[in-house]
Amino acid sequence: MDDSQLDLGALEDIDPSLEGGFKIQFDREIHIETRVQDANTGPQEIGTLELVRVKILVQGEQQAFDNLKIELTSETDLFFNYNTIINKDNYKRIREEQKLTIEYPQFLQMLIKLLNSCHKEPNHFFCVFFMQQDGAARLDFIENLEYKFMEMLSLDFSSASEETIRQNVSFRYNLMKAKLQFVQNRLNDIASLIKLKNPSLLVQINKASAGVSQNQSTQNASKYLGQSKKNNTSKFV
Repeated sequence: MDDSQLDLGALEDIDPSLEGGFKIQFDREIHIETRVQDANTGPQEIGTLELVRVKILVQGEQQAFDNLKIELTSETDLFFNYNTIINKDNYKRIREEQKLTIEYPQFLQMLIKLLNSCHKEPNHFFCVFFMQQDGAARLDFIENLEYKFMEMLSLDFSSASEETIRQNVSFRYNLMKAKLQFVQNRLNDIASLIKLKNPSLLVQINKASAGVSQNQSTQNASKYLGQSKKNNTSKFV
C-alpha cells in the first residue's frame, strides 16, 4: 500500500459527519425533486430534479442506536447541506402523527428500504424536498399508486450551520484532491513500467493521447466559431 492510499484512508476517517461517534449505515446519491417554499405563496408547483447524496448515520450499536442522523448534500452545490437527527423521543411524535407501525430500532431499515426503492423504482417511489428561506426544510417520501399519490413518510430538516458546511466542504475538497493525486501517482507508475518494458509503446500511447486532445480542441473551437457566426448573422438580419 502506497502513501496515497494511506492518505485516502486517513482522510475518510476524519469525515466531519462521523463526529460524535456516528457510523455510516447508508450512503448513496438519489434523484430528489427540490422545491423552494415561500411563506406567503407556498411551495413551487414544479420542482427541479437534483442528484442528492443521502447519508444515514447512527450513534451507538446498529440494533440499539441512540440517535439517527440523515445528511443531504450535493456534488453540484457544495453549500447545499441539510440534516436532521432523530432520537427515541422525537420518533414517538413522528410515529404518532404519521401513524407508523414500527418501533424505533426498525426505523433505520425502513428508511434504507424507502431510499433504495426511490433509487430502483423512481416512477413508483420518489422524494420531494421542500426548502424555506429560513433554513427549515421537509423531505417527503411519496408512492405513486397510479390513481393517486400517497405520502408514506415526512421528515423535518434544517440547514447545516456555517461551521458545519465549512468543515464539510473542506473535507470533500481535500478528499477529492487526494483521490486525484492517487490517480496521478498510479498513472505515473504505469507509464514508468511501460517505459521500462516497451518504450516504443509508450511513445505510441502519448502520440495517440495528444491526437485525441487536439481533435477535441478543434471540435470545441469549431462549435464556438459556428455559434459566433450565427450570433453575428442574427445581428444584421
